[in-house]
Formats: sequence, C-alpha cells, structure tokens
Amino acid sequence: MNYPAFFDEVEPIETIDPLADILGAVENGRITYDYLDMVKLAGHSCPTVAGAWLMTKMGLKKLYQDDLPVRGNVKVEIREALDEGVAGVIGSCIGLVTGASNEGGFKGLGGKFARNNRLFYGVELGAEVRLTRLDNAAHVEMVYNPSIVPAHPDMQPLMQKLMQGTATQQEKQRFGQLWQERVKKILLETDLWPAILTVS
Repeated sequence: MNYPAFFDEVEPIETIDPLADILGAVENGRITYDYLDMVKLAGHSCPTVAGAWLMTKMGLKKLYQDDLPVRGNVKVEIREALDEGVAGVIGSCIGLVTGASNEGGFKGLGGKFARNNRLFYGVELGAEVRLTRLDNAAHVEMVYNPSIVPAHPDMQPLMQKLMQGTATQQEKQRFGQLWQERVKKILLETDLWPAILTVS
C-alpha cells in the first residue's frame, strides 16, 4: 500500500486498553495508533481527519499527562449533531483511539469495559469537542481551526475540473499533492498548533 511518506512522520498515540489485555488480544493491553490507522478508518486523509488526530492526541495528553491514556475510559462529546457537517467523521476518528462509541458500541463484560454510550453528538458546548475521563471527571475542551493553514490557490480550479470530469491525470495528481501538503503542514508544523487548536 502506497501513501504519502509524511504519514509515518506523525508521532503515534500510545494507549492502554484493559479489555484488550484481559482478552489476550494485545500484550499488556498496549495499543499504538498511527495516523495511517485513522486514514484507513476514514478512507482518506484531509484537514478534518488531521484535526481529529490532533484533538485526540492533545486532548488525551492534557487529560493523562505522562500516563498512558486508558482506552474505554473517555467520554467524547461533540457540539455538532451527527448529521451536521463533519461531526460524524470527527466522532468516528476520535472513537477509534479512545474506544468511545454511541449506543451501538460494545456493552461490556460483567458490567465492566463497556464502550457504548461514550460518544455523544449535538451537545451544548462552548467548544467543538470535549473529552472527559470517566474515572475522575477531568475534562478538556477543544476548538480546531484549519483555516490557519489555507489551501493552495490552485486547488479550487483543479477541484472544479475533477468534479466536472475534465481534469488530466497530471492535474489529478497535482490536486492530490496540494491536498496532502496542507494536511502535512497541519500535522507536522508544530509551531502552528497553538493557533490551529485551542485546548482548555
């Protein structure tokens, strides 16, 4: 499988999953997620997926500091309704790493390790996303602003050609390169993160 090389430059997110440990799925329950995992889930790499990655990474870092985030121990709340904008993509991507799921998620074993009813949409928030630890109620709220990294001016006319079916193979490749260059800046230019992502 070929993909942009910068995917491998994105620092992974380390977690510990007690359920995976008990069921013998992963030694000691330690699960590492790479940006490519989130891309596979979404089926593409874009500023929204990149934002979900950053919100997950930075949110869990603030909640757990130097400890490993505990998968299944985080409630995820999103301001937008499930059928609005890109809320569903964001929720699915954050849920991949946190284990949080809506009512259709895993119900648990003997009253423990449930993953359902931990992902909520249409919540009244002053921020875009809130993550809350279920063990101590500590929470973090985040606002993501990808407009800090604007799209290349060539992207709009190239997209029009792609949508009209008139783009050449070279133009198609050019569009993809420009698209991923923007994602790369969002994910790897750490000096931009304070402007791109507000964490409180």
